[in-house]
Amino acid sequence: MIKRILLAVLILNSFLGFSQEPTQGSVELGLQQAVDLGLKNRYDVQSHKYNVDLSQSEIAKSKKEWIPEVSSTGSVIYNTQIQQAYIPPGFSPTGQPALFPFSPDNHTSFSLELNQPIFKPGIGTDVKIAKNNAAISQEKIRADEDIIKEQITLAYFNVTLKELQHKIATNEEMRFKEYADLAEGKFKAGSLIETDNMKAKLDYENAKVETQKAKQNYGLALAKLKYQMNVSDNTEVKLSESLDSSSFGKLNEKALADANIEKRTEIKQLMLKQEGIKLELDKTKQAAIPTVSLVANFTEHFQYSNFDYSLGQWWTPYSFVGMQFKIPITSNFKNQDNIHEKNIQLTQNELDLKQKKADVSYEILKSSTEVSNAQQNMQVTKNNYELSQKIYGYQKQQFGLGGRQYGDVLETERSLRQSEQSYLQAVYDYLVASVNYQKAIGNF
Repeated sequence: MIKRILLAVLILNSFLGFSQEPTQGSVELGLQQAVDLGLKNRYDVQSHKYNVDLSQSEIAKSKKEWIPEVSSTGSVIYNTQIQQAYIPPGFSPTGQPALFPFSPDNHTSFSLELNQPIFKPGIGTDVKIAKNNAAISQEKIRADEDIIKEQITLAYFNVTLKELQHKIATNEEMRFKEYADLAEGKFKAGSLIETDNMKAKLDYENAKVETQKAKQNYGLALAKLKYQMNVSDNTEVKLSESLDSSSFGKLNEKALADANIEKRTEIKQLMLKQEGIKLELDKTKQAAIPTVSLVANFTEHFQYSNFDYSLGQWWTPYSFVGMQFKIPITSNFKNQDNIHEKNIQLTQNELDLKQKKADVSYEILKSSTEVSNAQQNMQVTKNNYELSQKIYGYQKQQFGLGGRQYGDVLETERSLRQSEQSYLQAVYDYLVASVNYQKAIGNF
């Protein structure tokens, strides 16, 4: 009994251990690695891939329309009351007109039928339509994956941005700590009034609060990135790429040289849709074309007064082989409206395709300019930020030596903070512009 209980516990533990999502210790990811991991882990990506399997199934079904249709039928009929037939004079046993039942009580038949399409153009068109739909499904999957790539990329960039904000907030906290320490020393030496000393302490406490907020925002951004990649919350994720022009600043180097508007999935989908409408138009026209099939039948017929099927002399076989022609007569009249509708759809899709190409061309030009401008702005604001750091060092030194009042220090601090905010905004603008550019040229 004890062995059975231990065995049950081991099985339960094994099942629970198998059902739980495995957790990873630590993983360091670049941007492309994060995107690849997300595409691998996302359940919606895995689900969408089954659409391709469904499309392939439709192709197989269309091809099987050429397979001959073989069917078997059977019937057993027992006449409970047989209809009598009129027998003219001279043909009946009595020589007089009479009514006589000719049909037996039991009619049983078993038959095997074959119908093989020989000429049916609609089948070949159906196969082409199924293949075209499969290609459209593949492009739709690519479009969904592009959206997921964009989400993961933005989440990755957001983590690096929040990391930079936390770093800047930490530096600001350290500056105000140094101000507070210097103010405390000067206050004890009698060279600073108490209100300035208290104000320096308050500014330091407020800076610590801002650092804590920045840390929390970084944690939320990292959690969102894990969600987009569909990894466990327990996984420690480290980013190997930071926000600087050397790592992300090469996004626009190819510019318009490699920008091919037909790489965009929206363009490809419209082109495939155009082909699909043409195929449907062909199929509509083919509905008026005669079809030819080979037909064959073999039947065994049993007629007798009872159900004794062992009486072989009452079984009578018959069979036939022939060609079946189906010539549509009214389809040409019925199909006129369908043909007119398909031609309208074809013209409409051609216009949509032309407009989409124009939209994408402008989007590429616009995003290329934006990413170039944003990169320049980011570099300028970064230089200003580094210059403000140097000014801060001079002001702190002068404040410590008594050459500057605390109010002067705060004025410099406001300029420094403004340069920090401008730099962060420039970084954000650059990230958004780079994502839009990659999306515009179809590189997601």
